[in-house]
Amino acid sequence: MRAARARRQKRWLEAVSPVLLSSALIVGVLWTLGNPGPVQACKCAQPGSPSEELEKFSAVFAGRVVLIQHSYDPEGVSVSSEDRTTVGIEVSAVWKGIVHEDMYITTPPTGGSCGFDFIEGEDYIIYAYDSPYADSGYTVGICSRTALTGEAQEDLGILGEGHAPQLGTSGTLLEQPQQPTLSRAWIIILTFTVVVAVGGIMAFAAVRRR
Repeated sequence: MRAARARRQKRWLEAVSPVLLSSALIVGVLWTLGNPGPVQACKCAQPGSPSEELEKFSAVFAGRVVLIQHSYDPEGVSVSSEDRTTVGIEVSAVWKGIVHEDMYITTPPTGGSCGFDFIEGEDYIIYAYDSPYADSGYTVGICSRTALTGEAQEDLGILGEGHAPQLGTSGTLLEQPQQPTLSRAWIIILTFTVVVAVGGIMAFAAVRRR
């Protein structure tokens, strides 16, 4: 009885081991392809004082982020030079530039492209420059004094109250926002699950035939 059970366990291990080895190999390959290496960090010069940056940038204003929309897949491996994130801002105060009460600004992808990582629902003071994109007015990057208003008391104290924005809307909203896709981690997990399930069925069938 015990000898028969031991033989069945041995046959099962012999059948399952190649499946587990193949699964580990597939996961390793997928992980390597999905993680090509660290992204080069954005290099910035130290921002100047609020007064210096006010002179330097095309527009300076404050407002709340009400929308974030990507033209690329944030979970993807690569982006192009035309990829950007569009950020909707309800403007509360203006210190410089032609700024409307509802603004759509852009920022490059975060990481090596120096994009600013806005958070929806938060208030910011924004230092923006004329956008390099043909269909957008202003662009924001991390190489500026752009920050949460709660962390920009020096700026607010030097710049003063500002003035009200102009009525209307400016900037361009993306017509076809990037649809969310499965992340690399979930693709790897699903692939591993399918391989193990299929391999387990094949191994069980092989053991039954012996």
